Amino acid sequence: MIGNNYKSQRDNTIDIANNYLAKTDENDGVDKSFLQQRVDALKNGKFLLSVAGEVKAGKSTFINALLGKEILPSDVLQATSAIVEIFKSDTSFLKVVYADDTIEELYDDLSTKDIDEAKEKLSQICRIEDKYRNIPHTLINNFIISNDKLDVTDELIENLEAVSGMNLQNEKQLIESYIAETPKSKIPVEINFGYPLNWNFEELRIVDSPGVNATGGVQDVSLKFLEKANAILFVHPIKPIESESFKNFVNKTISNKSSENLFLILTHKGLYEEDEVQRLLNEARRLYGGIIAEDRIIAVDSVLEQINNELKNQVPLKIIRENKVKKKILSSYREQAEDEERELVDVVNEAANFQQIYTTIDEYSMKAPQLQLKEILETIKAGYAEQDKLLSEKIDRLNLKKKSPQSFAREIERITEVLETFKLKIYEINLEANDVFGGNSNSEVVKNINSIVTNYLNKINAQQDDKSMKKLVIDFQNEVSSEVDKFSKNITSYFFEKLKELDISFKGTHNVTIPKIDLKAIEKFALKDSYEVEDVYESRKFDAWDWGTLGIARFFRENNVKVGTKEVFNNEKYLNNVKQQITSFLQKTKLDTITQTKNIVKDYLNNVASKVNKAINERQGELDIEKQKNLSNEKILETLDGLKKKHQTYPSIIKNIDEIIEEVTL
Repeated sequence: MIGNNYKSQRDNTIDIANNYLAKTDENDGVDKSFLQQRVDALKNGKFLLSVAGEVKAGKSTFINALLGKEILPSDVLQATSAIVEIFKSDTSFLKVVYADDTIEELYDDLSTKDIDEAKEKLSQICRIEDKYRNIPHTLINNFIISNDKLDVTDELIENLEAVSGMNLQNEKQLIESYIAETPKSKIPVEINFGYPLNWNFEELRIVDSPGVNATGGVQDVSLKFLEKANAILFVHPIKPIESESFKNFVNKTISNKSSENLFLILTHKGLYEEDEVQRLLNEARRLYGGIIAEDRIIAVDSVLEQINNELKNQVPLKIIRENKVKKKILSSYREQAEDEERELVDVVNEAANFQQIYTTIDEYSMKAPQLQLKEILETIKAGYAEQDKLLSEKIDRLNLKKKSPQSFAREIERITEVLETFKLKIYEINLEANDVFGGNSNSEVVKNINSIVTNYLNKINAQQDDKSMKKLVIDFQNEVSSEVDKFSKNITSYFFEKLKELDISFKGTHNVTIPKIDLKAIEKFALKDSYEVEDVYESRKFDAWDWGTLGIARFFRENNVKVGTKEVFNNEKYLNNVKQQITSFLQKTKLDTITQTKNIVKDYLNNVASKVNKAINERQGELDIEKQKNLSNEKILETLDGLKKKHQTYPSIIKNIDEIIEEVTL
């Protein structure tokens, strides 16, 4: 299953970090509070797998196969109009947040073994009456949420038509009926469902998104989840292979950043001969090769995987075949198993091909989490290595003290003076860094940000639909954020190289190991107050259009509303307003970000100076205490014995960390 290897690596990393934090109090250059934050983030982190696709593409059946349990309703009446987040829990559990802010929680009553109350309730919530399936019910929900009283006026119908793209002139009575039967207390805005699943990776969350071709703007509801997702699985039937919805999903819906986590899952492969499946796969690679890597296009069969799960759980074949769909698809595979003298479960497992999904997701989507593990492990390794050096030097000084107390005292004074020289060197490096990264108009970061803004202004002006512009706004935000991150990392690299040079110089010239500081922690804290995009709302109240677009419409509309006049939708005016709002937003972002890069440099330099001075003062204080201790030779020998025993443990600890780093890097 997804994440099994990562779970083992993560648990090992957490154990190593906890041991390090519990057993070390040495000033080894590692920022312990920052390390603790990173360990806590590992413990509390989620791996979000978002499933998208067309309505009726078999998305619910696919998710059920992925879960190994029949959880989501998959009949034709099913209409998931809210995000459903599924996770592993000890018992079946449902939490629903409704639009009136009420929260409903329901646990499975274990005394009623034949009924799973939480699962039954989920099924009810995910359905919609058949008579309402031809109106944009999700968009209407958003209007209901944002209005205390909603009247079905011509203006409302026009707005619904404009956003949904549906002809609703003859549906006024049906819309009135739906609104009357759907108070805020019945509209779910967030659904969390826990179930006792057979996963080792408890942090895995599977999110069922509304269908991307669902009417009423429901695709906007899932946008924020797609941005956060570690992996996005777009489900599409293997035939017909060509899909405008997939191209539009990539080109007009998800950001460029999200597309890096995208997988195309072609379902229903079990309905076709292997030669035909291979032909369709090759055609998909030809059609979408410019959008997605070939090995992230995977053909599977969800029904076969459901059968596979049942066979593994030793469900009798007779019971499985009571389902007509399963009975039909099983017949050819039973013959294949007999002809090849293989177990049916092996043949079905191979044909379902879900293992390729798990393997490919692990290969692509676990890279970032594994990099995080590697960085933490390397930080701890560096801490132990520094402790090893300090311990070795302390042993040398104690041997010197035993041999000649006077020489020992002079050595302490010499090291203290060298550390003062190191303070001056850091001051000089800070001055130089300020010249390099100070944020003047000709600096690299300013040029890059100006270039990004110009590029996106040109793209926005060339667009003629708001969906593409929404995507461009998100791409712009991500690209600016990435530029700021790169800028901060460049400062870290600069100081890393400079401090490395100083360390070599001071070790060679003065035979002194200079104090270490945690540059990664400084980078994190310097970025903490860096520019973040915030939506600023003015006089216009948050209304149905804003709900329908997750607030993104705020960039696309004028903020001042004339009271007492009727607003008639004008597409040309709307798009012009969109462009004006985005242009202002991009220009403001540019100015704010350039200002913040200067603040990052200022914070970074202040933190480096502060951390170095603190580390030097602590080292000098430790040396002074060491100098003042009046130890007998017997006590010195006893202390030396303890230090040597501790010193002997470091090689094995560091070797163990190296082995795990190698495993994480593979």
